[in-house]
Amino acid sequence: MSYRKSLLITAILVVLLAGIGFSQTRVSSPYSRYGIGDLQNNKYLRNISMGGISYGYRNPNGVNYTNPASYTAFDTTSFVFETGVNSQFVQLKTKDFSQFSNYTSLAYLVFGFPVTKWWGASMGILPYSSTGYKVSDYETRPDIGKIKYLYEGDGGLNQFYIGNAFRVKNFSIGFNAAYVFGYLDKTKTVTFPDSLNYLGMRLINSTLVNDVLLTYGIQYHKEYKTGFKIGVGAVFNLSSHLRAQEDSLAYRFLSAGTLETIKDTLVNSNKIKGRMVIPMGFGGGITFGKNDKNTGAERWLAGIDYQMQDWKNYSLFGEKDSLKNSWMMSAGFEFTPRKTLTSGYWRYVHYRFGARFNQTYLQIRNNQLKEYAVSAGLGFPLKRLKTTLNLGFEIGERGTTDNNLIMEQFGRVVFSLSIWDRWFVKHRFD
Repeated sequence: MSYRKSLLITAILVVLLAGIGFSQTRVSSPYSRYGIGDLQNNKYLRNISMGGISYGYRNPNGVNYTNPASYTAFDTTSFVFETGVNSQFVQLKTKDFSQFSNYTSLAYLVFGFPVTKWWGASMGILPYSSTGYKVSDYETRPDIGKIKYLYEGDGGLNQFYIGNAFRVKNFSIGFNAAYVFGYLDKTKTVTFPDSLNYLGMRLINSTLVNDVLLTYGIQYHKEYKTGFKIGVGAVFNLSSHLRAQEDSLAYRFLSAGTLETIKDTLVNSNKIKGRMVIPMGFGGGITFGKNDKNTGAERWLAGIDYQMQDWKNYSLFGEKDSLKNSWMMSAGFEFTPRKTLTSGYWRYVHYRFGARFNQTYLQIRNNQLKEYAVSAGLGFPLKRLKTTLNLGFEIGERGTTDNNLIMEQFGRVVFSLSIWDRWFVKHRFD
């Protein structure tokens, strides 16, 4: 079997082992009830174990879709395919109870390739946000008795992007044109367990989104004769008004055990058109490191990133949510201890460490939720190839148990496969 066929079969197996598609729920969090759901950490997946640094990062053997300006790093005869799997384990805690959940999802499918020496391109599909929750609350009134409120949500947004980057000397600029699509289903049910005189009520909202979101990137990169190198990058997206369509259904019902009988319909509106406003965002970062002077291979790399987004200006069908501006700081480090070409395999492995702190866009009961995480990982290069298996780990915490809120303690395992192949080469036959 040829090398190229083996790589393609490996890629297909990785996708199948993910066991879950982009259309399925990728999260189980009560906080995904707000805004557009849980924003997926779409940083460069192999760098999740480095705190997610990616704005100033460029690698000829991987697709750094976070900053489209990095596409000019591809070798002129290369083709890169990447896919990844993300598994997360979450412990939900309040002062009175705790609950465990876990899920696994396909993280992305991306391709990268050069067009010319100064022009690189990429395309792929990855998640943007995800919604998945089931939360109940109770209230007791003297004249009615107990009232149960049940909130349920499902769905998420994905993005299929096509990106291009152009290089002029040490500067590169690029853009991703992403087609954002998906649905957000939210249901609220009110029932009266202590009374037979009141009918239950249910409101179902289903929002369909499909439109184009543009992201722009820039990078400056330079390597010195000593092997020392530096990279500075930034990304930016303008406020975007995405097309949205909403279906709403509200009805009253009589329940007897698990059986429900609809009595009357209060609202039934279909295909109401409007806009989802995704606010302006900005991110920037710097990396510096050193390559081996003899082999050109990277010895070590360190970096720091900062990003923010103006979520206070988010709206859906003209209505705002209780969101606040978010920001995140991340830092990471990678080193490869190899010294000579005859070093043992473990001296060729990439060792990665990182940390991040995030002030999320969620403000609940006057608390703007914070999230932090520490991470580590390994990159396993395949001998005589430029293909790498990446394994990363992250543990962290979001939220608080104060004011009857929920704390999420999470662990994350990420696996990605970067397949590098030499294409666009004319073979000679004697």
